[in-house]
Parts: sequence; structure tokens; C-alpha cells
Amino acid sequence: MNRKNEFEAMIEELNQPAPGLETTLDRAYKKKRKRTTQLIVRPLVGLAACFAIFVLLVNFCAPVAYACSQIPVLKELAEAVTFSRSLTDAVENEYVQPMELSQTDNGITAEVAYLIVDQKQVNVFYRLDSDKYEKLYADPDVRSADGNRPESCSYHSTGFDAENGELRCLSIDFVDNDVPDKLRIALRVNPNMVVEEVAPEHSVDNLYSSDDVYEEPSYLAEFEFLLEFDPKFTAAGKIFPVNQTVILEGQAITITDIEVYPTHMRVDIEESPDNTAWMKGLEFYIETDWGMKFDAASSGIISTGSADSPSMVSYRADSSYFYEADHLKLVITGAQWLRKDMETTYINLITGEHGELPEGAEFDSARKVGNEWVVKFRAKFIEDNAMYQLFGNKFYDADGNEYEINQWSSTYGDFDEDGNATFFYDEFPLKKFTGDEVWLTPHYSHNWVAEDQVVITIQ
Repeated sequence: MNRKNEFEAMIEELNQPAPGLETTLDRAYKKKRKRTTQLIVRPLVGLAACFAIFVLLVNFCAPVAYACSQIPVLKELAEAVTFSRSLTDAVENEYVQPMELSQTDNGITAEVAYLIVDQKQVNVFYRLDSDKYEKLYADPDVRSADGNRPESCSYHSTGFDAENGELRCLSIDFVDNDVPDKLRIALRVNPNMVVEEVAPEHSVDNLYSSDDVYEEPSYLAEFEFLLEFDPKFTAAGKIFPVNQTVILEGQAITITDIEVYPTHMRVDIEESPDNTAWMKGLEFYIETDWGMKFDAASSGIISTGSADSPSMVSYRADSSYFYEADHLKLVITGAQWLRKDMETTYINLITGEHGELPEGAEFDSARKVGNEWVVKFRAKFIEDNAMYQLFGNKFYDADGNEYEINQWSSTYGDFDEDGNATFFYDEFPLKKFTGDEVWLTPHYSHNWVAEDQVVITIQ
């Protein structure tokens, strides 16, 4: 039996209660659920109930002794998931697949330490370490077991500023398909360069120079790991049909399903074809029947879109998976829209004349860098010091030819007397475009705040 199997056997053994304790723990949990003033009761009861058994197991059971030696490492994992309430709950409920995968290349060691995985999402916790390099950055790539790119998949990485040896997280989200039984991840590693002063050759204009030619960077080290997922984790999750239609600022939105997984929840919607606007964002939270709130995701993958329209049709939230709830309710407090008559907006790059811009945005300037234009907009914060996307990555010339934006620069500006930024600037080049008139694609037209909360019962 290897160490991974020993760990799983230990967890299984510890999960078997002593005779007569089953109903005691259930009663303690239900009381904890109903009365928040008793949150400390369950951990103390559990500790007292199993203390004698635990002492015997440590002395006579090798897997348990091994697991005890790993407690500081599990504590490190708990510290690494504080950015996500759902992942924190998963760790607290021992919903973790330990891994011991390690490779070394060019004096750099990459180790995949843990997985938190369910039917729709994979969270890979890994570390990079080296005695040769002070800080390291990993450029991740995700592939199917056969080496092809998985369909309907997006991913988000944290740990850009992580110290050597600290846990980092790669979150892989499957939109339409379920998580497969295996995945390959590649980690291509380079030093994490922090530039304290911007040298003249690194000015914004030079970064936008039309002479720039992208070249695939060379890496200090490259690693590839084949991850195999325990089926008991990839099967975890359930879908609750809702099929309720609500009217939000005159737009008919049907909440089709609520998907509940250990790592997140999903609110899935459909829009009426008669709507005059596409939904681009949803402000909401989910609440249990005893008042516990689960907020919408605010970082990482917060929503996914549709191939048939500019709409976002599935929204992420913290998960109620590890909490018993007789009923849940979805509370909608606002939305972000893109009017269908504002799918593109006109900008005259010479005169500054323009059509309607996203709410809170102003045209600032347009200037030539080499033979190409760089445009700049100023926008208000929707939330404190939170910059956001104003335009999509496509734009058009007067003949309807399509171009792409693949480079953005966002900076704070207009500071108040307390030193707080009141606006931010969004700047990007119009690569390979030499005309004077352009049609940009706004990411949204306006934001809407509900006068009265819209409440939908889920189960």
C-alpha cells in the first residue's frame, strides 16, 4: 500500500464513529446549524468524543501516525485556499485528494501536492522551488490525456507573487462537459521579473510599437504531469431544476438550474429572444433557510458565456455543498446589460467624435504610435479600486473588416485628497489598423440596480 492509499485508509477509519455516537453528532450539528451562537460546540464535541480512540490509533495504526505527521502540510493547504470560501469549506471537510508528483529540471523542482476536484472543476495545488532562482513564474497549459486541448474548458491561475515553496493554485473550469478521469498539465517556468522603474525602452509607446513581433519565450524549465482523479470526487455534484422566469429591467430572464458542487455553485439562465439587451453580469447571492449567505464569485472564473450571443449565461458563486439546507433562495440585486442596438460603437480617431460609450466611460485620447492608433478611455470605478473591461477584443473598420485587440493597459488615475483613485484609464492599440474611423465592441452598455430584491425559491 503506497502513502496515498494509506492516507485514504486513515481518513476512512477516522470517519467511522464509535458505537452510539452517530445520533449525538447529528444532534450537535443540527443545533449548530440553527443557532450561530453555538458554532464552537461541534468541534469541541467531536474532539472530546474521539480523543481516546484517536490516542489508540496513533499508537497502534501506522497510517494514522503518518497522517499526523502531515498536519502542518494540511494547515498550509488551508492557508492557500483563503481566497475561496468554497475551497476553504472543502479542506475543512477533508474533501482533498493528496498527490505526490514531483519533477526536477535545471535546478527547479515542481511538485503537485493536492487536488480539490468535483464533477465540473479541478483545482491543482502545486509548488515551485529552487536554490538558483529567487522567484519563479509558471505559465500553465491544460491538455486532455491524449494531448489535445479539452473542449469547453477555461482556467485561471493564482500565485504570481508566490515565494519559492509556497502553494499555488490552478483552477480548471469545465463549462458544458464533465471533468474527465485524467488531465495533463504543463508548467513552463521562468523567473518572475519585477520591474521597479520603467526604462525608456519599456515605455507604453514602445510596448505598443507595430514593429513588435511575438516570439514564443524560452523557458528555464518545463514540466508535464498526468493527473488521475478519484471517481468519488469527479462524481460529486447535483443539479436543482428551477425553471422560473423573472423580469429584470424589462428583460425576461429564466433561471433554468442551480448546480451545486463542492468547489462552487452555478446559476444558469436563458434569455427571451424578444429581449432588447443581452445580460453581461448578474449581481446576486444565495441564502439558506436559516440565513447563511453564499456570495457571487468576485475573482477567478465568475461567469461563462454563450457561443450564440454576447450574453453570459452561467454565473459562479460560493457553494452550499457542505451545509444541510431544507430550502435555498436566489436573491437578485442587480445586473449588467449590453443593449442590442449598442453591439458596436463609432469612434473618429482624428476628431474624437464618438457614439454611445459604456456607462461611466469617457473618451480620453487617440494617438499614433508608428503607423497604428492607440486609444485611451477614462472610466469610473463600479467598486472601490476595481478596474474592469470596457470593450471586447474585436473591432471593425468602415468596410466591416474584423480586427482583434490582444493587448490592454489599465492604470489608476485622478486621485482624491486622501490618495484614493477615483477613476482608471483603459488603453489599447488597434493593431494592423490604419484607418481614421473605427467601430469598437462595448463589453456592456449600462448597470442596473434593483429597487426591490428579486427572490427565487430554489428547493
